[in-house]
Amino acid sequence: MKYSIHIFVLSSLAFLLFSCTKSYELESKDAGEHGYEVWQGNFIVQDGVHIPLLFGVEAKEGTRQVRLFSGPELAHWSYWIDRGDSISFQSGLHSEFKGIRQGDKISGIYIDGVRTKQERAKFEVQKVEKQETPFPIITNPSSISPIGTWELDFGQLKDLSDSKELLRYNIDRVQTFDLYRNGNVVIGKAYGAGGIQGFDGVMTSDGFICSSFHHSEPFLIEATFIDENTFDVEITSTTDTYKAIGKRKSQTIEDIEHTESVLRGIYLTLKGLFRW
Repeated sequence: MKYSIHIFVLSSLAFLLFSCTKSYELESKDAGEHGYEVWQGNFIVQDGVHIPLLFGVEAKEGTRQVRLFSGPELAHWSYWIDRGDSISFQSGLHSEFKGIRQGDKISGIYIDGVRTKQERAKFEVQKVEKQETPFPIITNPSSISPIGTWELDFGQLKDLSDSKELLRYNIDRVQTFDLYRNGNVVIGKAYGAGGIQGFDGVMTSDGFICSSFHHSEPFLIEATFIDENTFDVEITSTTDTYKAIGKRKSQTIEDIEHTESVLRGIYLTLKGLFRW
């Protein structure tokens, strides 16, 4: 037992040495993993705005699983229901995709509601050989690196006195973004009351554009840098448009908080070992 504790302490100290600096490296999920069919397209929401949509479907006969992806996160999984040309699958507790398939294309509606289902958006997808970024990659993107943690200020929050709104996921409750840039590609995670929300996209000439699907809600995120440490962002969902300001969090503070979190984990593990 003592030997095991010594080994754990030494390995923990070595891990701590490499954990003092928070890593932001992220990678988007592959919808074609495990041989799944890749389907890519868009939600069509208010004023004709297109929000990218990506999912993978098991390539087999019989019961098939469908997985919806959002950047580095698996947003939801359920089962593909195929009745002739009619396709449907759940995307949350009260939301569902319903569409008509014509060859390698599906078009339909996205509905949601606890008691009464309402159309929230239309959607169009196509089966592709390999997933590609849904946004155009430009030759002269912004030179500002977004890598780091950003705190978001939405100003006045959305009124949730309506029970229908209270049950929905509202992105203005997000507190921070972690962003990672790899070439022209941007990948991130948002943290708030609704758990971890993944998103990805590309750099633009003056900022970045990303999309996300989280808790049955699609989002288009369009940011414009004011300077190296500040950006304006507009976020479009099926029914709302949010505006916020992103401010870069001090890397020193972020590293200290990250190290404290690692130390706390080591302490709790050691405490448990000694009790055992």
